[in-house]
Amino acid sequence: MASVARTEEVPAATKLELKLLVDQTTNRVLFAEASKDVADFLLGLLSLPLGYITRLVGNQLLSNSIASLYASLESLPDTYLVAPAFDRAALLEPNASSSSLVLLENKPKSSVGKKVKVYYGCSGSRAHTYLSEVARLPCPSCRYAMSIEQKVLQGKEEASAEKAREEAGGGYVKGVVNYMVMDDLAVVPASTFSAIELFNRFQVKDVTSLYASVVEFGMEEGLELLKASLQSKTVLTDVFLPKFEGGISIELVELGGDASTTNG
Repeated sequence: MASVARTEEVPAATKLELKLLVDQTTNRVLFAEASKDVADFLLGLLSLPLGYITRLVGNQLLSNSIASLYASLESLPDTYLVAPAFDRAALLEPNASSSSLVLLENKPKSSVGKKVKVYYGCSGSRAHTYLSEVARLPCPSCRYAMSIEQKVLQGKEEASAEKAREEAGGGYVKGVVNYMVMDDLAVVPASTFSAIELFNRFQVKDVTSLYASVVEFGMEEGLELLKASLQSKTVLTDVFLPKFEGGISIELVELGGDASTTNG
């Protein structure tokens, strides 16, 4: 009987949506209307270690000295490192647990946001109290393998936070409202501002100069947003406006459900 090769199911590429409000007069994005998933992605960028960010974007960060620091550790001879294999792996490829990885590395939502530390105890005797972070190391007392997984109890606050996160479907923000993302990536609830307040804030005098456009973004654009966030205060404008080619149909402009205006 012929054997059947088993293949792992590859998750469909994650795509998120933003509704951009663009001012044609100044050629900039004023803000974007976003879902919980987008807010989770952006806030999750704050939890990524610098070494992990550098590995994601590689040599694209040419104006960032962290890239040079990263490259110097890659080439630094083992002779000068205290624990070469361990430290090089820990600094160049640090573990990360963030909602941003759902998009940046196309990981299933269930596999991120929870980082579980596993320890191993002696398989020869429970009386030997040593614990190891690495499976099957020899026990210092009897040399039996350290292979018995040890459960680590959560503290009250950690358990409460994890429960709340599970009830909210993961991530960092609740899905009870849509969110607004400013050009500098500040995230606020959509109901915080009224249309008039926004127009005054951005000094919009002619609403007919505004148009709304829904853009879809995935891993490539997510990496561009990450890179731009380290270099710019006009991230949405820098990332999305260059992608617009030709005329864009003018849509109904809805500002967080507070007011609307039509460019016609």
